Amino acid sequence: MLETLASPRERAYADIKHALLRGDYPSAQMLSLRELSERFGCPIAAIRDAVIRLECDRLLKVHPQRGIQVMNVDLDFVREACQLRLMIEREGAQRVIEEPDVAAIEALEQRTAASVEELATASDATTIERAAEVDWDMHQLIVGALRSQLIHDIYRQNRERQRLIGRVYAFHPARHARAALVEHLPVLAALKARDAALGWELLEAHITSAMRRQIGI
Repeated sequence: MLETLASPRERAYADIKHALLRGDYPSAQMLSLRELSERFGCPIAAIRDAVIRLECDRLLKVHPQRGIQVMNVDLDFVREACQLRLMIEREGAQRVIEEPDVAAIEALEQRTAASVEELATASDATTIERAAEVDWDMHQLIVGALRSQLIHDIYRQNRERQRLIGRVYAFHPARHARAALVEHLPVLAALKARDAALGWELLEAHITSAMRRQIGI
C-alpha cells in the first residue's frame, strides 16, 4: 500500500490506481465497494469517491446495481488510446518544430543514446525505470510545447491507460523500452532540423509501433 496521503479519499484513489496499474485485477473483473474498502483499509465513502474519479480516468466502470468493473482492455480500448495520443502529439510536434529548443533536444538525444546502450546489456528494474523516464521526457517535450495544463492532464491519464494495456497484453519491458528509444532518436533529429513532414512521419510510425508492441503484434 502506498504511503499515507493527506486524506482517506486521496489515499484510496492512489492505492486503487496503483493496484490497477500494477495489474492486481484482471481486465473486466467485477469488484464491490466493500471488497475495496476491506482491502485498502479505507471507509466506504472514501472508496466511493475514489471510484468516481477512477471512472473519469477510464480505469474503472460503474454498473448501477451490479458493481464496479475494471475497464475491459479490448482492442477498441487500445485503438482509442492510440488515436488520442496521435492527435495530441501531432499538434505538439508542430509546435516544437516552430520553436525548437535545440539545447533541450540535444541533451535528450544524449540521454536517449546512453539509455539505448545501457538496455543492450541490462534489464534490471532500475535500468528500465531510467529508460522510462527518458521516454517520458521526450513525449513531455512534445506535449509541453502546447502549453496547456488541460491537455497535459488528458495526456497523462491516457498514458496510464497505456500502462494498463501493457499489463494485460504480452509486454516485455526491457526489449520494448529499448525499441521505443531507438525510434526516438530519428524523431528528435527531425524535430531539431525543423523537418515537419519527416518529424510527423517518424512520430506517427513510433506511436503506432508502440501500440503494436503493447498488444504483442
